[in-house]
Amino acid sequence: MEKKLLYIHIKEEIERRINAGEIKPGEKLPSEPELAKAFEVSRPTLRESLKMLQREGTLISKNGVGTYVNERPSSILNPLNKLRSLGEMIKSVGYQESETDVKIYTREAEPEWLEKLGTADPVVVLERIRTADDQKVAFYYNIFPREIAADHFEAGFSGAIFDFLRSALGIRIAYAMTEICAVGSTGERDRKAAEVLGGELLLLKQLHFDADDRPVFYSLDYLKSSAFKLFVKRD
Repeated sequence: MEKKLLYIHIKEEIERRINAGEIKPGEKLPSEPELAKAFEVSRPTLRESLKMLQREGTLISKNGVGTYVNERPSSILNPLNKLRSLGEMIKSVGYQESETDVKIYTREAEPEWLEKLGTADPVVVLERIRTADDQKVAFYYNIFPREIAADHFEAGFSGAIFDFLRSALGIRIAYAMTEICAVGSTGERDRKAAEVLGGELLLLKQLHFDADDRPVFYSLDYLKSSAFKLFVKRD
């Protein structure tokens, strides 16, 4: 396995153990030699994994003491260079995630949606609210061309959209193009999001593609700015 893939694998395994409660918030990790031996990797490879987790706020390093799992942060961390669902982001920092007010309907596509999705047909819209520990933190729309959505949503929907696409439609999302926008007060959706979430909001407009560069769905993700911390790694 290539070194890059290996240290990412180790990072994700540490995240999994934290999310599963195997390693608790505030708990000290074993020493670098112990971890390297446990994962059967070199110490430089392990350090790359730990550095990534420290940059994302999952771990904190205390000089001369060791590396600890960060206590649950006040903000939900969203590394924009990594494609993750909102539910995954919420769970990754220790909050209980859920959804409410799920609505699924078909409507004519707006001009922006036509341009992004490359279709003139009506679209299927999945509208819902995400909560973290029962607090409303996100309100969003997933917009699908009808030829992709077909009747797959007729029985309802719950859970992670990426998992649903893989299991029900056999579609894997490879990447997304994301635009970070200010939220105004004149648009109907902007006003509705403000009523639902309250406070200041951020809007992520995201066009999701499969491995063949086909646009699969467009999303409008309204995030409560006091609940989310957006960051990106720049080399």
